[in-house]
Amino acid sequence: MPPSDVLAAAPGHAVLAPYLRLLWNIAPPIHAPVLGMDADAAPFLSEQGLHLPPPPPGLEGADAAAWQRAAAAHAAAHLVFSRRLFGRAGVAPVTQALVDVLEDARVEALARRALPGLRGLWMRWHTASPADGQGFAALLARLARALADPGYDDPHPWVRKGRSLFFLDSAGEVVSPAQGLALRRMASALGHDLGQMRMAFDPRTHRIVPSYRDDNRWLWLAPEQEQAARPPGASPSARDERAPDAGLVPPERVYPEWDARIGRLRASWCEVRERRPPPAAARAPAAQPAGLQAALVAMLRRLARAPSRRAGLRAMDGEGFDLDAAIDAAAARRHRLPFDPRVHRRPATAPGGGAAFLLIDTSASSEASLPLALAAAEALAQALGDAGWCVTVQGFESEGRRAVTLWRVLDAGERWDDHARGRLHALRAAHSTRLGAALRHAIDLLAQCPASRRMLWLLGDADAHDIDIHEPGYLAADARHAVQAAQQQGIGMRALVCADDDGSAAARIFGPGGWARVRSLEELPHVLGGGA
Repeated sequence: MPPSDVLAAAPGHAVLAPYLRLLWNIAPPIHAPVLGMDADAAPFLSEQGLHLPPPPPGLEGADAAAWQRAAAAHAAAHLVFSRRLFGRAGVAPVTQALVDVLEDARVEALARRALPGLRGLWMRWHTASPADGQGFAALLARLARALADPGYDDPHPWVRKGRSLFFLDSAGEVVSPAQGLALRRMASALGHDLGQMRMAFDPRTHRIVPSYRDDNRWLWLAPEQEQAARPPGASPSARDERAPDAGLVPPERVYPEWDARIGRLRASWCEVRERRPPPAAARAPAAQPAGLQAALVAMLRRLARAPSRRAGLRAMDGEGFDLDAAIDAAAARRHRLPFDPRVHRRPATAPGGGAAFLLIDTSASSEASLPLALAAAEALAQALGDAGWCVTVQGFESEGRRAVTLWRVLDAGERWDDHARGRLHALRAAHSTRLGAALRHAIDLLAQCPASRRMLWLLGDADAHDIDIHEPGYLAADARHAVQAAQQQGIGMRALVCADDDGSAAARIFGPGGWARVRSLEELPHVLGGGA
């Protein structure tokens, strides 16, 4: 790149590179504005670095320099904390705009947690208020401020909903860890509400606010990248035949895998994608034994009230140390990496009740036991909802480490109804059982649910296997490692084995008391109470 293109536009640019080096130990090239660039052009990131336009009209001297620092620090926060790209296929323009707002707020929150002084750098530019009106642009700016400033209380219900989805606590200190598909769902829910309010949105005139934030073009896959992610010969509008509502985009999540042979995690080893099961007719509730639902609801309510072993939230100060957080912070600091300074634990302010994840083995080996597993999942999902739990239901299968599929039957916060039953009973047994990757994905989603009690129930025989692994015990050791990590986070784990076997695979992974055999629906209330 020509030297004149970098650090040449304004005197303030010369200090930005060392400034970012001090903040994050990164030094992206900073490009001067292009001649003829619009006065209201936004900063943007590309493979060539950060492109920084002139400060907005009216900013001069120290104010202009402060705006440049805010813009550079925000772009650098993306480079440090934005780990996933988003696919545009099937995503409405209004949802894309909301994803931008949420991701901007997420990376800034993580950056402020590591470097609290950045709050003042960015907050001076958040000036939106109810006086700006209730148009689309005004509401978006008000939402951006509400997510950046915990002390700002916006009266608009839509802004308050966005804040409640984004934060896990009422004080606005604990940010939801949602990324990828989960963040897109959050944006879709907010976009749906805007549609109900008949808000007009023109993507051609839309501008990201405040002005120091980049235009986020680099967060979205280019058309050629999305084309590369499609199967050969597929048309741009093609969809996975088993997932008609899911765009063919790169994996939503990438997870490590424990290799017991070398005694370490293989980073970014398994690729996980979420899909919806194929459309199915709505189903009426299946016949159940008399009194089953009442017994399940009573047991689940007792379980939700029971104290969790590690209930509480990480904080800057509290009643005691969170040992895992302290170790992570010490290791990151030693390697001069950003770290979370919240190494204490204080009593949870999350709402009472429970969050549950029903993970159903839909691999080919489960074909004989799948009908009972689906019937048990239906009974449990209905009872969990009636008992006030936040419940997620997914099936899973795999075809090697790069093709682990989770079938979304019921998302957290959705109501269990006939349509969810239809999706549940559309699940079919196929392929293999990469159990560790499926567990890590379920644990990741479950950890995002604010609740005093979190439980994961696996409905399957826990016999892990896959087409690319031929070493006995390798995948079982990985799944066991995932279970132990979840238990350290205070997440309860239990395998409900619907197959008629000795349960040895489940015992190896979940521990001797971490599994139970389910031969009929009548046994569910009894077996659920153990191991909680």
